[in-house]
Amino acid sequence: MGAASDEVTELRDAALGVVRDLADRSDVLLAVGVDTHAGLLRSVVGTYAGWGADVVVRTAPDADGPPDPALPLAASTVGWLRERAAPESAVDVMLVAVDADAGQCASVARDIGDRLSGSDRVGLLVVADGATTLTAGAPGAFDDRAEGVQQRVDDALAAVDSAALRSLDPALCAELGVSGRAAWQVAAAVADASGRRFIGRTAYRAAPYGVGYTVGTWT
Repeated sequence: MGAASDEVTELRDAALGVVRDLADRSDVLLAVGVDTHAGLLRSVVGTYAGWGADVVVRTAPDADGPPDPALPLAASTVGWLRERAAPESAVDVMLVAVDADAGQCASVARDIGDRLSGSDRVGLLVVADGATTLTAGAPGAFDDRAEGVQQRVDDALAAVDSAALRSLDPALCAELGVSGRAAWQVAAAVADASGRRFIGRTAYRAAPYGVGYTVGTWT
């Protein structure tokens, strides 16, 4: 954010706080994010150079090699959070395609569920983009439908309302820049399949620069 970084201090602090808490509660950390294609990333090195800051990040303490400037943004963000909030942990990143349908999201959720079936306590970190069209100065400009959709997302995350997350329309989300839709639907499927009751807590909910950000936990 350069000189404007103070404007997102509360957001950064909230994100780092929930990742520290997740690491403290977990034996293993796993992340899910969105990219153009699905895949699994382990022990990778990236950089934010393509976003204007040559900040090198790693998804594992022993990750080595030249930083990949094309590393998916979700994985880079996982690395940034890990290094500052859980530096001794390694985080595998499962990517789901941004246009994944319900069946594909369920498939990724089953892969995650297989990892949850062991004796280790697994913490799942979900990195997903909210609406980018909430104000005239937002990256995607203003769309009067965005506020309602973002509120549905925020409310569903706070209430652990998996049905509401599953009902998000892929086409509408794409139009509003809500590219995190598939990752949230994976998380909803994981929660449903676990058979457990989750309690949601929201640590941050706002739209700096016209982009919807929500930070919270499901426990």
